[in-house]
Formats: sequence, structure tokens, C-alpha cells
Amino acid sequence: MLAGALLALHFLVLIVVPLSGMPPVAAAACLAVLALAGPTQWALIHEAIHGMLLPRRGANHVLGRALAGCFGAPFRALRFAHLRHHRYNRTPQGREETYDPEVRSRGAAFVQHYLRIGIGLYAGELALNFLCWLPPRLLRPHLRRLCPDFADGAPGMARIAERELLDRAALREIRVDAFLVLALYTTAFALYAGQWPLLLACLALRGFLASQFDHAPHHATPLDLRDYALNMRAPRWLSAWLLNFNLHRAHHLSPNLPWNALPQAATFEPGDIGFVHAVLRQWRGPIAVRKNDATAR
Repeated sequence: MLAGALLALHFLVLIVVPLSGMPPVAAAACLAVLALAGPTQWALIHEAIHGMLLPRRGANHVLGRALAGCFGAPFRALRFAHLRHHRYNRTPQGREETYDPEVRSRGAAFVQHYLRIGIGLYAGELALNFLCWLPPRLLRPHLRRLCPDFADGAPGMARIAERELLDRAALREIRVDAFLVLALYTTAFALYAGQWPLLLACLALRGFLASQFDHAPHHATPLDLRDYALNMRAPRWLSAWLLNFNLHRAHHLSPNLPWNALPQAATFEPGDIGFVHAVLRQWRGPIAVRKNDATAR
């Protein structure tokens, strides 16, 4: 029901609102609701990624594709990116907030960090709609660099990447989804005509929230603890908005638990902090970690 409501909201806000001749203030209010629904929508996409949105696999996949397309990216690509996150969490391939001062300057690290948590994550997801049209021979080396084999039980990810993203049927699905995303938002921008900055602001707010919330449960947490994340305390209304995504360690430890089972599985440790605190502390900047260090400092 919630997924259906979000899909209907996209149709109303992207198509019906601009055709209705609604005053700009009212249109902006509708677009703000759409943007603020982004974290809930991502949580539902996340359920589909783990096969828990609907009980039937095919229906789960179709609804996941529809939600991801409205969110702005191909579902299969988002699914692989998230499962890769689980595989490489807190390894050298999954420490987005850290940098090696012997490899990168402090200034460059700060610029990259603030771009990522400001809008960069969502911008990267939108870029998938264009990157997927590149020939597989150009994409394959990049995917292999993103998916190295480690001696700690993370082998074979490059082969999974090729199967999930570059297999002929998989790539066709991704490109179909990308075409539909581009068609949907090109149509929406055309319908909004002179009010297109309102729609752009909606996407910017959605991207800001997505980029802010994504790495917050992992920022400044111990390195090399593969399933570690924060269980972030939050009031009930906030947990409901996030579909309990704030209970992130519970999810990493039991990724096959649905969102409504996480509160029963979650335990809080002394290092766990509030959700707002976890999001805001990212603005302190990136953390210098020299190669092979066990802890961030």
C-alpha cells in the first residue's frame, strides 16, 4: 500500500500537477512532499533489493524496478551497489569517509567528502542512467577495480558484477529502466515549463537527503569490522519515516530481516548515538587513516 501510494504520488506531482495549472506555491508544496518522501521510498527499494518487499520474487522485482525508476535510477544497478556495500563494508573498499594523507591531500579529501555527503551519492545514481549505455568492454575494467578479491572472505565479486550488470539480459533491463527514467523526468521538466526550477529543487532536496543519510551509520566507526554499523536512536516518528533504517547494525547483522522486525533484533551499545547526531557529525570532515591502520583517527 505504501509503495502504491508513492508511485501514485509521483504520477500526481510529476504529471498531473503541472498540467493542472496549479499556482507555483502549491506546486512547490507538492514537490516538497515528494522530496521528503525520498527516504521512505529508498527504504522500500532497499526492501526490494533484499527480496522482502513482496513475497513473490517476480512481483518483488517488478515493484522494486518501478520504485527505483521513480527514484531516478535502474533498480538492478542500485541493487548491485547496495549488495557490494554489504560485501565491502569497513574494508578499504568501503570506508568512504576516510583518506590516506600519503595518497591524497587534505584539501582534496575535504572537497570530495563534502560533495559526496551533499549531493554526490544521488548524483552518482542519476549518472547510472547514462553510464549504462557505454559498451561493456569499457565498463568491465572499472567494475573489476571496484570489486577486488580480498583474503578475508570477499572473493568473486567481480564475477557477480559481470553477471548482474553486464550479462546481455541484465544490461538490457538496466537500459530499459534508464530509458524510462529519462523519459519520465524529461516529460516532467517539459510539463513544468517555466517552473522547471521547482522540479530541480525537488530533486536536489531528494539527493541531499539520500546523500546525507547513506553513510551516516558507518561514519567514524571501527575499521575492518565487516558487519558493523550504528544502531542510531531516533524518535518513533523518525524511525517510521525511515522504516527503521536507523537500526542499521541490526540490518547488517541480519540482512534478511524485514524492516518491521528490526526493532526486536536491535540492541544498543555505548558507541551508538542519535540519528541526527550521526548525520551532523559527518560535517566535521573526512578522517585521515594511513594504509593498514586498524582505527581511524
